[in-house]
Amino acid sequence: MPEGAQVQRMFSGIAGRYDLLNHVLSFGLDGWWWRRMASRAAAGPGLRFLDVAAGTGDSSVALARRGADLVSTDFTHAMLRLGPAKFRRLDLNRRIWASVDADAQRLPFRDGRFDGVTICYGIRNVEDRPRAYGEFLRVLAPGGRLTILEFSRPVWGLRQLYDLYSRFVLPRVGGWISGDPTAYAYLPESIRRFPDGPGLARELEAAGFGEVEWERLSGGIVALHTGRKTVTETSESR
Repeated sequence: MPEGAQVQRMFSGIAGRYDLLNHVLSFGLDGWWWRRMASRAAAGPGLRFLDVAAGTGDSSVALARRGADLVSTDFTHAMLRLGPAKFRRLDLNRRIWASVDADAQRLPFRDGRFDGVTICYGIRNVEDRPRAYGEFLRVLAPGGRLTILEFSRPVWGLRQLYDLYSRFVLPRVGGWISGDPTAYAYLPESIRRFPDGPGLARELEAAGFGEVEWERLSGGIVALHTGRKTVTETSESR
């Protein structure tokens, strides 16, 4: 079974406890990571955002709380369907236009539709990242910004401790809370296979993004990357 299908099946099985898992496994840091992501994305009133791989919608909530209007998407329907009730409870549904089933590699939106695209903890699970980057560029308006929040490799010193946590503690606690013994067992290996901060920055530059920047959060447990759809002379003259 393709890796994407395996991940989709896993997230379908743990959707109901996904938020609790995030809070517990991050020791409550996930809320700050969402807020930092929305800040770096420069979300604000009057701006249109596409939140890819939004899961149960916490990333969409962070963007909407800054005043952005957005569409929330995910390729796992069991996760996506939990978002609207959360948005209504927080009185943010007026900001979040729709929750749409969508694959990052085949986005069902017209060219230049959004001022910003975000993807949090999702790009690592995309089978064809260059294709997804091309889609992000396509749906961004000229000058629009891509923001990626993703697990990364901690700085030396913290790395050894985090390796032990991710190998032995995280899979066991994740399996216990979710009720699925295999839940999160894939995570340590998927992080090791994924590019580090500089490597992901190079991928974005190779894909055609300009002004690529990145920063470590919480000692590099996660990293924030941003890149901009460069405004070319051709696009400016239209």
